[in-house]
Amino acid sequence: MNNNLLRIKEFSKLTGLSRKALYIYDKHNILNPIFIHPDNDYRYYDQNQLLAAKRINLLKQAGFTLNEIREIMNGKLSNEEINNLIDEKLHLEMNKVKAANQAINQLEILSNMITKSNNEVKKEYIEPVTVYEYNIEPDKNICVALNNSDEMIKGLKVIVKDKIIKYKLIDDQIYPVSIALQVENQKLNHFVNTSYFGFDTTQFYYEVNPYQEESALKIKEIMENNQFELAEPYIYERILNPDDYLYSSKRLSIFIFPSK
Repeated sequence: MNNNLLRIKEFSKLTGLSRKALYIYDKHNILNPIFIHPDNDYRYYDQNQLLAAKRINLLKQAGFTLNEIREIMNGKLSNEEINNLIDEKLHLEMNKVKAANQAINQLEILSNMITKSNNEVKKEYIEPVTVYEYNIEPDKNICVALNNSDEMIKGLKVIVKDKIIKYKLIDDQIYPVSIALQVENQKLNHFVNTSYFGFDTTQFYYEVNPYQEESALKIKEIMENNQFELAEPYIYERILNPDDYLYSSKRLSIFIFPSK
């Protein structure tokens, strides 16, 4: 018998393809054994098939179907068609990663919603983040402004990581001035971008009713009940609710005060 022949067990070990997979690839005419012994049905592969087997394994791990692998291995697809298939798989996997990252962010937010209680105070330095601002017109409802900011980026296929409402202290009154969106894969280059944070903060977790404009009242209450000086005349509300609950009757938020 040819010394270049390998029993299926050896071939499986060298290629990383299970015996079950090799049977399937034979059935679908993707990778056939060179010789099947008529007496005991032992399957033998040629050493020259090792490279083809490794390529099949790579295609399998990349998410190609059996039909796609057969067409590639049997030379039925051009290089351009193969590259188009690869681009489709790449786009699909990137969307899966985006969806997974979004799910992780939502789970972290949900954890905060469950575990954080009202009146919880936290002091920490917040790293600066790049955001896109949507200015709030005077006397405009915050919920309407949030909806308009969502519409601003709709269709751009970006993932919003953070929604932050920025308030300004003017003559002892609190006014919402802008909504900031921190996004992944930033494609809003035609909008003015700016940087938030990069300073020490004092943070308070609270639930507020967005429809009753409770946030400004809550900020004022926090300032009256706590003796601290602001490093700048701005206060930030980082919304913790997932998008599905953004406009529910109770919004969980972190109120962020720049500390001196």
